[in-house]
Amino acid sequence: MMESKGLDVRGMDPWGLRRVEQLLHTVEGVDSLKIVPDGHGSIDEIHVLSSSGLGAKQIVRNIESALLAQFGLQVDHRKISIAQVRAQDIEPLIQAEEPEEELPPGSQRLVLDTFHLERRAGERVVCRVELLNGDSTYLGQAEGPDYSKSRMEVAARAVLDALSKTAEGTRSFGMEGVTQVNLFGREMIVVAVQGFEGRGRSPITLLGIAEVRDSVEESVVYACLSATNRWTADS
Repeated sequence: MMESKGLDVRGMDPWGLRRVEQLLHTVEGVDSLKIVPDGHGSIDEIHVLSSSGLGAKQIVRNIESALLAQFGLQVDHRKISIAQVRAQDIEPLIQAEEPEEELPPGSQRLVLDTFHLERRAGERVVCRVELLNGDSTYLGQAEGPDYSKSRMEVAARAVLDALSKTAEGTRSFGMEGVTQVNLFGREMIVVAVQGFEGRGRSPITLLGIAEVRDSVEESVVYACLSATNRWTADS
C-alpha cells in the first residue's frame, strides 16, 4: 500500500501527476513510465520500461527514494513494476508487430488472423484470437474480469492458449506480466512470457513490445507474438 504524507497528488497541476512523472523521468534506470492513479488522490501503480544495466530492485529503490525526498510520498515496492529491455531490441520489436509481413515457406512464425473481445454479463470479458501459420489456424480463448488491466491479461492468455496448440507438447508458455507504458512519446504494450521446453529445464523469459494502435488489447496480441515468434521460429 502507499501512504501520501501531506500531499494530494491531484492538486499538483492541472494534469494530476505530471510533476511526479517529470521527477521519475530523471531517475537513473527509468527510460519511460506510466503512472496509474487510484482515483482518490494517490498512486495505484507505477510501470517502468528500462534499458539500463541496473537491476530491477535498484531501480525500484531509486524510485522510492526520489518520491520520498521530493514529495514525501511512500510507495510500496509491490506497486512498482519494471520491464527491462535491451535498447538495441526496441526498434526490431516494433517492426515485428506488423501482421502483413511475408513469411518464408516452412516458417514457424505466427500472424494474427482474427481478434474478438466480447463483454458479458457480470462484468466479464472473453477474448478469442485466431493465429495463422501457412494453412494452419490455431484458436485461443481466455476469460476474466472486465477492467483495463485484466483485459490486457485476458488478451495475452488467449494468445498463449492458441500458441499451446502449435507446439505439439514440446513447448509451453506461461504469462509473466503485461503493462502499458509511454516510450518516446508513444503508448506501448510490453509483455513478458515464460517459455518452457522439455522436462527439468528452467524456463526462459521472452519479452515483446508493440505500439498501441486500434486497441490496447489487440496490441497486447502483437506484443505477445513479438515475444514468442523469436523463439518458436527456431522450432
